[in-house]
Amino acid sequence: MKHLDSKILYYTHSSQNKITAHINQKEWFKVTTQMNRGPDSELVPKNIRSLYNHYRSDNQPKDYGNPSSGCIYINGANVGQVLEVEIGKIKVNPVGWTRYRGSTGALPGYLGKSNIGEQFKVCMIKDNMILWDKNLSFPVEPMIGVIGLAPKIESKHNGWAGIWGGNFDIQEITTNAKVYLPIEHEGALLHIGDMHARQGDGEICGGGGIETGGEVELRVRAIDRPESMTWPRIEDENYIMTTACEKPAEDAFRIALCEMILWLEEDYKMPQGEAFMFLSQCLEARVTQFVNPTYTYIAKVAKKFLR
Repeated sequence: MKHLDSKILYYTHSSQNKITAHINQKEWFKVTTQMNRGPDSELVPKNIRSLYNHYRSDNQPKDYGNPSSGCIYINGANVGQVLEVEIGKIKVNPVGWTRYRGSTGALPGYLGKSNIGEQFKVCMIKDNMILWDKNLSFPVEPMIGVIGLAPKIESKHNGWAGIWGGNFDIQEITTNAKVYLPIEHEGALLHIGDMHARQGDGEICGGGGIETGGEVELRVRAIDRPESMTWPRIEDENYIMTTACEKPAEDAFRIALCEMILWLEEDYKMPQGEAFMFLSQCLEARVTQFVNPTYTYIAKVAKKFLR
């Protein structure tokens, strides 16, 4: 299995990024992702500082986040197709962190820091558990926060997400999921990063759920783009899912809802009116992050309801 490292990091999704690897379709490969910079090391408790420093670097920029591990060229992927990215095993590093800098979309500090002030916590990760404190541990539920292709025209900072993919911060982008991204450049130019050991809905701290790095196995193939597809889509064993990123959050919901109606019409032969009434009975939807420049909504339909 080909293994791509994190020696070259990019902080934008861009067709101008130098290609760092070429990957064949339908073959599994592994990517090492870099943990976000996080709090300065001298602020971290001494008992965990050396472990923390092993997986992060003060050389990472303070004003950029979500580094992607290079820019990956997919052989045979053409403009106008869709890249199917299948997520395999995810192995997280033994340390992670979360942080609130004093202002997010969920808890804004319009005229300065919010009342709770800046906060951060660094946690060891051991035996598939996040050691929050002496009395509490959370199970690891790893996910990939950033997964996207180079946008058609502009370059976009990795804090953003849109029709090219990017910083979705969706918990369902995890092992056994498939993400479908529209290809706008030859070779697709895949960007991967921002691994979380777990994340609650809304990602309200802004510093992630538990930010970490690690290794993720991936397999890709280029397929025909559905005529109705306007935004990236997600699928796993139990659900089909649409998503959108916008501000305000209700606009993201409307886009994800419309995309789901279009999917049901094209692939499941439901007239739009019937699809709308159908979704009123079985749609599952929520905000997965409420802190990035635009907010992420996911809409889901259980496959058990689809014929």
